[in-house]
Amino acid sequence: MNGVWHYGFQETRNIKFKFRTGPGVIPSKAPSDTKYLILIINGRVQDKIDFAQVWLDHLKELPYLRKVAVIMLGNEQCDNDWFVPYTKRYGGPVDQLFITYDSPAINHVNIHPWPLGVATYRGFNLVQANMVDVLQPRPFICNFLGTVYNHSSRQYLMKILKDNQLEDKCFMKTRNVWEPNENEQTRQQYEFALSQSDLTLSPVGINTECYRIYEACVYGSVPVIEDIMTPGRCGNSSTCHNSPLCFLKSMRAPFIFIKDWKEVVGIIKKEAQMTQRDKINRRKALIEWYRDFRRNVKEDFLNIVQKSFFSEVIT
Repeated sequence: MNGVWHYGFQETRNIKFKFRTGPGVIPSKAPSDTKYLILIINGRVQDKIDFAQVWLDHLKELPYLRKVAVIMLGNEQCDNDWFVPYTKRYGGPVDQLFITYDSPAINHVNIHPWPLGVATYRGFNLVQANMVDVLQPRPFICNFLGTVYNHSSRQYLMKILKDNQLEDKCFMKTRNVWEPNENEQTRQQYEFALSQSDLTLSPVGINTECYRIYEACVYGSVPVIEDIMTPGRCGNSSTCHNSPLCFLKSMRAPFIFIKDWKEVVGIIKKEAQMTQRDKINRRKALIEWYRDFRRNVKEDFLNIVQKSFFSEVIT
């Protein structure tokens, strides 16, 4: 539709999904005979919430609507209370919610965890496993590309690497101000760093979870994650008591979790002693885990949708 919207179809488990996305997909264009709807929305900041609510408020105008699921990019501090009235339990239209970050509301009944995945909105390429070279030696032990804020653990990490003369072991590129978009040069540089190092350092930002974690998995570069809770309302839920990154931990993510960046000195020294064969096997194992992780997320999603949407039809 000349860029106004894109659409497609896919059938799985005898369910036919019709997909629409783009600036032309607005509530007034939604088919009035819709019975089953999966809505993907952004609830990260207020202007995105305002637009999401336009969609959610419009659902009552669809006379044949039976079931609704929502996949939502949540707020990084888990300030998602605005969504509660839209859930079925509180009289709203939404039967199932899939939400990012460690929301305490997750119960695996009608509210489920959803991973961030890779930042395709910033141009990150959808790289297939067979496109990643896992056999050749990688010139860098680790990498970090990102924004370094004053008085942050990222600044602390940079100091530790410098004080221990480890800067030349890592591919590093930092900036002082966050930029929402990448250009072709910075995107290529970022993907080069992931593909040419075996560890991806992931200090916390606004939230512990970030796109970098998943993007590192694509290239078989093990995320080294600062395993601490960030300020806000995220945390343990009734079904998980191991925040942050409850969902990833429950899926046995083969990452390195640390509490203090002082630990990275020993990690880098240990890494330098690994054989090339061990590194190759670990790269393959991480890429395979990530493939299985994505498959499991898909299957769990389909199970929930099928049970929630069509159990009455099947019986």
